Amino acid sequence: MVHRVLELTLVSAHSLKDVNLFSRMEVYAIASVFGDPRTRQRTHTDHDGGRHPRWEDTLWFAVPPTAAAASAYLHVLLRTERLFGFDDRDVGEVSIPLADLLEGASGSATAWRCASYKVQKMQFAERRGMLSVSYRLGPVMAPVFRDDAAALGYEVTAPWQYRPPRYAYVPEYQLVYPPSYVGMPPAPEFGAGSGAAAASAGTRNILKSGRLALGLGSGLLGGGFGGVMFGDMPS
Repeated sequence: MVHRVLELTLVSAHSLKDVNLFSRMEVYAIASVFGDPRTRQRTHTDHDGGRHPRWEDTLWFAVPPTAAAASAYLHVLLRTERLFGFDDRDVGEVSIPLADLLEGASGSATAWRCASYKVQKMQFAERRGMLSVSYRLGPVMAPVFRDDAAALGYEVTAPWQYRPPRYAYVPEYQLVYPPSYVGMPPAPEFGAGSGAAAASAGTRNILKSGRLALGLGSGLLGGGFGGVMFGDMPS
């Protein structure tokens, strides 16, 4: 895509509205081509200027070659940092049509120009100061294709040819079973006197033992209680 480079210097702002209540404003600027967040760039923060910050930071944007092809505009948002971890606050914004910056530009590079724009409140026409910028345009540039040997400086034998990457040989996954252990006792075999019959006999023995223990416990408890009763009777 044919384009040219816009070199934009955000010089300073003055007479901004103070939006901080208890501290001096520390203002920075964020610039982008409106609607394209990939072009978002910012300046450093001026910690001393207050309502009259100064940056002199230069940003670069790829823009259309002529004013007739430029329908977008640059969006510059001024924000101030705040103390105690509070979110930054908007001071105002500036909208700069790209057609105005490209007006009268030829296909070659241009000299530096200066301009000033009103700072307004978000979505309102309230004036909140002025923004001073300087800018210049680079020459119109055409895209460079990969098979252009003159532009690349070397011969391209097979442009845009797909070459699959080479991978190291990896053998197929093989299942490894655990070794069988020697000398392990065989699994028990259940005969006629085992299984459900053996379990029933064991259950009956347990129940008998439980009744025997219960009988012995009741006899001992009754004998002890009777001994206490007879011991407490007057002789």
